[in-house]
Parts: sequence; structure tokens; C-alpha cells
Amino acid sequence: MSRIVKENLPITKSVMSRQEAIEFFKSKNEDYKVELIEDLPEDAVISCYAQGDFIDLCAGPHVASTGKVKAFKLQSIAGAYWRGDEKNKMLQRIYGTAFEKKEELDAYLHMLEEAAKRDHRKLGKELGLFVIKEEGPGFPFFLPKGMALRNELE
Repeated sequence: MSRIVKENLPITKSVMSRQEAIEFFKSKNEDYKVELIEDLPEDAVISCYAQGDFIDLCAGPHVASTGKVKAFKLQSIAGAYWRGDEKNKMLQRIYGTAFEKKEELDAYLHMLEEAAKRDHRKLGKELGLFVIKEEGPGFPFFLPKGMALRNELE
């Protein structure tokens, strides 16, 4: 990322028809992008942004060049199945964020840290209030202390 920022590459927008976009991304062997475009209506106008040799589908907007990015943080990497289907290929998902100023980035990251301290999943486990099991993702199974608290609140 630092190298890309230093290169100060211009970020340019291009627009093409659905068919032009399909042909373009097929020529680049970008099968996933082709699949996304094929799901769009026949009359869709496709916007793409390029920086250097990299071009991607995106509605934008973007900064004028990579050199404008002054503060960024790559936050995590995770595997993700294409279209959320475990029968499909596992892809790499990269999470990151960027701000105009380092102070803004630092404030945002601090806010994320504070929010993580108050995450109900973390607190529920630490305080012995509930557990979340694989059999019911998103559904808390109340423990005795948690049930007592819930009953008191009702």
C-alpha cells in the first residue's frame, strides 16, 4: 500500500456498456467480474476505475490519485466463499480503511477498539450471561445469570 501511495498513480474512471464490459473482463480472464456484470440488466452502464495496470468495477467516487491517500490501515484478511456459497471457490477478502488525515484514522481506530470492548458477544461470554452455539448462530442461549437478568428487565 505504501508503494502504491508513493507512486501517486492517477485514478481514472471509464464507462462502458454491459457487453463491452463483459468482453473487456473476459479478455483479462476476470471470470468473477464477468459473472457480476452478466447479472446486471442488458442496458446497464458499467463504471470502472483504473490505477496503473489495475482496473476494477466500482461506482466510485475516488480520490484523484493514490498519492492523496494520507492515512490508511489494512485491518484484516479473511477467507470468503464466492457469493457466500461454500460450494464455490474460497477467495481472499482484505479489509481496510483510509482517511484524509492520520488524526481521523487514529480516532476511527480508537472508536473501533472501544466498540469491541462493549461487544455484546464478548460481554455475554465474559459475564456468563449467554453463549452462542453453532446450532443457532445469532441466537443467544441464556445461561442462568443471563436469564435472571432478562427476567428482571422484563
